[in-house]
Amino acid sequence: MAFISNKYSAILAAVISYCCIGQMYKIFINEKPFIIADTSEDVSAFSGCKRVEHHPAKIAEYIKDCESLKSKGILMVTDDPEFAFKDFYTHFVPIEAAGGVVFNDNKEVLLIKRLGKWDLPKGKIDGTETDEEAAIREVEEECGINGLSISEKLPASYHCYKQHNHRFLKITYWFTMHCSDNRKLVPQKEEHITEAIWMDWKSLDVTKLDTYSSVRDLLTVVK
Repeated sequence: MAFISNKYSAILAAVISYCCIGQMYKIFINEKPFIIADTSEDVSAFSGCKRVEHHPAKIAEYIKDCESLKSKGILMVTDDPEFAFKDFYTHFVPIEAAGGVVFNDNKEVLLIKRLGKWDLPKGKIDGTETDEEAAIREVEEECGINGLSISEKLPASYHCYKQHNHRFLKITYWFTMHCSDNRKLVPQKEEHITEAIWMDWKSLDVTKLDTYSSVRDLLTVVK
């Protein structure tokens, strides 16, 4: 396994702490899944993905494969998903973010439109902020509201992108929240947000929502 700096090791430890032993890691690369799953997991939903074995020397090859336009995704089944994820992690610069799936008293969910796609309010964790503090701050800043309280922790999401010849792994820690603030939503234009709306949760068809794969995947696990 490649060397990991102390800073990146701390982030990796935080990521691992979010995951149960044997948990499946689902990382999105160019909107396609890179799955790292335990041998006991039901992976039938990913039959369209290219199945590979965990070989540390081939991780870079698998990542490039998933980045290609022809790829439908990568499925890596292993006896030790945590160890395989650590190998995967060494190929990226990690970025930590936090955000919220926010509900109001009318059981409506808060959505924002950023760069033409529906999204959830989120952003990078600053300095010594906790995940929870960052998540609340980002929702407040991006939507112009207060009165937020965290209900529960949700699974973290992972997506990768390339910028300036570097690969980045964005790890977002999510929380369900309740909002008691009834004021008009104000989208943060500086963050390229053009809309912020409350949408009825029961009538929302997540499968048809024009959003990112990681956001759609997250919303399917929210009760």
